Amino acid sequence: MDKSLEQTVKAVHDYWNSHTLGFQYVTDHSIEPGTPTFFAHIRPWMNPYKFPWIMERIERESRLLQGKHLLEIGCGMGYDSLEFLKRGVKVTATDLTPNAVEMTRRHFAVENVQAEEIRTANALELPFPDNSFDAVWSNGVLHATGDTYRAIQEARRVLKPGGRAIISHFYRKPSWMYLLHTWGRENIEYKEEDPPVNTFYTEKEILAFFTGYEIVEAVQEHHRLLPVRRDGVKAALYKYGLRPVYNLLPESIAKKYAYKLSVTAIKK
Repeated sequence: MDKSLEQTVKAVHDYWNSHTLGFQYVTDHSIEPGTPTFFAHIRPWMNPYKFPWIMERIERESRLLQGKHLLEIGCGMGYDSLEFLKRGVKVTATDLTPNAVEMTRRHFAVENVQAEEIRTANALELPFPDNSFDAVWSNGVLHATGDTYRAIQEARRVLKPGGRAIISHFYRKPSWMYLLHTWGRENIEYKEEDPPVNTFYTEKEILAFFTGYEIVEAVQEHHRLLPVRRDGVKAALYKYGLRPVYNLLPESIAKKYAYKLSVTAIKK
């Protein structure tokens, strides 16, 4: 890894280690992090519960992966991995940051589930041998690594031949979120600025990353705007301007500007 990419990875690590996904949704700061009450408090705002299509994908993939080995890249607080574990999939949960890994360990202990492994790992240099997993799951992570193509090819390396890469999602352009992104780095749901890397791609660019795979699904998602949990200038524009107007658009038009593309592909 060259020096420039190393610096990017460090910046991504430092940001997410101090902004573990989930803490922005806490409204009662008397709740102790890592407790059953804490995980229940933020659960409605977390992947996969906030997005019905993510739960549908987990249900579908779990039926195919019963008793098989799945790697999650970027587990956050472990909500996605938890749902796979509950459905009989063997899970290795990884995240770039130790704070996320610790929260995942606490979460699984609260839920009384056992992963095969929970550990830190860099998506660009996965610490696993070739052909290790039946599936790789990554939700909202690979476009934020600093080298999306490399991350997708690392996922391919650790997949067994015929293994499934289920990547929910990449950020699309043009899209409504790309428009908001160009208005400045104030985040809709964070008080702080956006993370150091959040790359938007055209669909053509995204699909081109999947060399060595057979793409079995590529679907536009988040074409209906959902509620957000904070205030601020950009949040207000979103809640009272963009959201009500955009959600009136016919689905065929709205999907053209959906801000996520999810891809399921099989390693050749």
